[in-house]
Amino acid sequence: MRLLDDRGTRQLDPVLVPFLESPDGEAEERLGSLLTQQARPVLKGILGRGLGFGSPEAVDLEAEVVLHLIERLRRLRLDATDTIRDFRGYVAVAAYHALAEHWRRRESEPTRRREEEPGPIVRLADPAPDAAASLQQRDHIALLWEEIRRLPPRQAAALLLNLRDAQRGNALMLLPLMGIASMREIARTLGMSAEDLAAIWNRLPFEDAEIAGLLGITRQQVINLRKSARERLARRMRAR
Repeated sequence: MRLLDDRGTRQLDPVLVPFLESPDGEAEERLGSLLTQQARPVLKGILGRGLGFGSPEAVDLEAEVVLHLIERLRRLRLDATDTIRDFRGYVAVAAYHALAEHWRRRESEPTRRREEEPGPIVRLADPAPDAAASLQQRDHIALLWEEIRRLPPRQAAALLLNLRDAQRGNALMLLPLMGIASMREIARTLGMSAEDLAAIWNRLPFEDAEIAGLLGITRQQVINLRKSARERLARRMRAR
């Protein structure tokens, strides 16, 4: 059993250290605590919002992701070159990927079954006029995303990092949830790394002052960038 003598704190989330450095006899107990205290709250929030809190689908998908996390953490314990810098961010990405795969599977099922239950758009649609129109249909979201990808990164950041759903939560989650864009694709559009996006994902949506601090500009500049982004998107969507 190797200890973490060659792992730096900048490369490894500190919450993982007790599990990784524990003796073999204590590792499984530490693993259970890590999953219960760190992973499950993130999973329940993301999967509950996507599939309904306590729904059979959410419970089943949570179990699938937990199994993946167990395998990943056991590999991490054995490989001194491996790393997870933000465990909760990693859990969030795993949950969104699982949701995206779930909805892709649903898309392949008969239309009749899909129509029996409301989709994620019904539960998560943003009430703001500009967002509500764009989040009605999956096809429309996909077209809109293609145009958002063409925005300058700062305009995209001002728009997306502030996007809210009906509960004033993170409406950006619709993109990976519906399989329209991966976390890496979103991060690339925002001009940041996937790791940096994962680190802030659970804190979204940001207020304008937070976006300003992230971009190194003023709050008014953020407002102006978002206005320009919306106007540009409106023109391009009208031209389609």
